[in-house]
Amino acid sequence: MKKIYFSLLLTLNFFSATFSQTSSWTSLVSGTSNILLGVSAPSKDTCYICGVSGIIKRTTNGGNSWTTQTSGTMENLAHMTFINNNKGFIVGDNGKVLKTVNAGVTWTSLSITSSTLRFVYFYNDTLGFIAGVGGLIKRTTDGGTTWATVSSGTTQQLSSVFFTSATTGYASGFGGTIIKTTNGGLNWTSVSSGVTSPLGIIQFTSASNGIVIGDGDLIRQSSNSGSTWTATSNPSNGNVLTGMDFINSTEGFIIGGSVGANTGIILKSINGGNTWTSFTPGSSRLTKVDFVNANVAYAVGLDGTILKYSSNVGIGETDPDKITFINYPNPFSFSTTIDLSSYNFVKNGSLEIFSVTGQTVRKIELNQFQNVSIDKGNLSPGTYFYRVSDGNDFVGSGKLTVN
Repeated sequence: MKKIYFSLLLTLNFFSATFSQTSSWTSLVSGTSNILLGVSAPSKDTCYICGVSGIIKRTTNGGNSWTTQTSGTMENLAHMTFINNNKGFIVGDNGKVLKTVNAGVTWTSLSITSSTLRFVYFYNDTLGFIAGVGGLIKRTTDGGTTWATVSSGTTQQLSSVFFTSATTGYASGFGGTIIKTTNGGLNWTSVSSGVTSPLGIIQFTSASNGIVIGDGDLIRQSSNSGSTWTATSNPSNGNVLTGMDFINSTEGFIIGGSVGANTGIILKSINGGNTWTSFTPGSSRLTKVDFVNANVAYAVGLDGTILKYSSNVGIGETDPDKITFINYPNPFSFSTTIDLSSYNFVKNGSLEIFSVTGQTVRKIELNQFQNVSIDKGNLSPGTYFYRVSDGNDFVGSGKLTVN
């Protein structure tokens, strides 16, 4: 990401503010006591969960209520992902593969294997992978309409798949297995993880920096595109770590818990996985987590546990590492233009406007704009704050005053 910083001539009484964030995990009422194994949230208000005995549930109101969807199976459902708001996949025991194209109103069973499946992953709308026992990898290039078996070069159970580009990807699994592809998943080669214990979720925060979690409280990290892996110390103290998701290149979460005590644990890193801090949410053991963006996530676990992560915006001191954007005129009565020319966007971003109490009052999607016009609309007279993001990454903020 390219950031361009600038200085402003300020009078002594100029008030400058940006955003500090406080975050929390809260327990939601799931309406089930089943073990939940999969979670996928295509938006902040819509989330799907799945688990043992074929359970599938959905919320469309941010987790306030959950409705059961008909899966048509009693097989344990281990993992799920949604490509967009309507199209999703679930995999599970005995080759169970479910597909929906209508937001889960109906789920269709696909017959592509009889092997137990553990993970489903899509790099984009068309390129996707399913992984499971015996080193099985199924590959699709048409969005899941057809699936072909590719040789993984291993017979170990595969637990996770992650791609850093359309050509380069990784899979992890039992026996310390890590395999890598450089041709879009057609061929895979073994990479030494340095361990022989089972490995779970693998993710990369950049083309070179990767993290994999494993049996017990194992966390290993690579800084050279998976060529070598080294142990990363963490405060999980023997807890099983089973879920991981990174918001951006620096901030990520790992979840799990104690098998014996059935208590949950959450680890957080703000430096790309180099160091971790721990938090005990007071829940049953957790299994998977999915972040929608930097402000919203859902985690699931045993006993029907669902946790929701919320990051609340507050007013704090200026962050010298972020841009302070300016807008003219300010104050304004009809409209104002925010100058974004000081930042070179690398992704489609967003601009979110908040009240002084931290409530979102407007969100605008940015398509690599140099500036954006804000009309008064339904904004009442007063002070507002806004933050600008490049993809999921927070890059800067500013202040609006409406007459």
